[in-house]
Amino acid sequence: MTVASSRFVLKLILFDEKTTIFEDIIFAYGLEVQRLDKNELLINLAGIWSKYELSFFFMEELSLIQLNNDLNISIPDDLVIGMQSMISIINENLNLGYFGYSTVKKCIYFRYNLFLKGIPEITTEQIEDLFDFVVFECDKYFPAFQIFLKKKSDPVYAINTALLETLGEA
Repeated sequence: MTVASSRFVLKLILFDEKTTIFEDIIFAYGLEVQRLDKNELLINLAGIWSKYELSFFFMEELSLIQLNNDLNISIPDDLVIGMQSMISIINENLNLGYFGYSTVKKCIYFRYNLFLKGIPEITTEQIEDLFDFVVFECDKYFPAFQIFLKKKSDPVYAINTALLETLGEA
């Protein structure tokens, strides 16, 4: 699990029995955790490019875990349409989860849903994969969002520039 060496804020909001499973894993990795109440935990971690705020919700009536990560990137009103276009292009290439734009917070978020109906419990590996997957996807596309905002360029250029892979040796 790669999150053990990171620092950003993660909010887990689950029912008590589910929270305990997450808490055990968090402690096993030596991460800072604070239980705010029986349904909410705060964990300090960090991505490569930024600190993130993640919210973990367990919706018992749906047997669904929903993970939300606000990237804390504010979008000026004049760039919203271009950013929404860019988010659509990025989402076409994602296998799991998706990016979105919050009109209320005026920022970009990443969301991943894990449906647990018929599954008695979530495994340690699944929890580790959730953390790793969200951090990986947010860190992968964070530079593209920054390039778009700073250069006010077109979405395709920002994505291609951020995802440029170097070939050969230096």
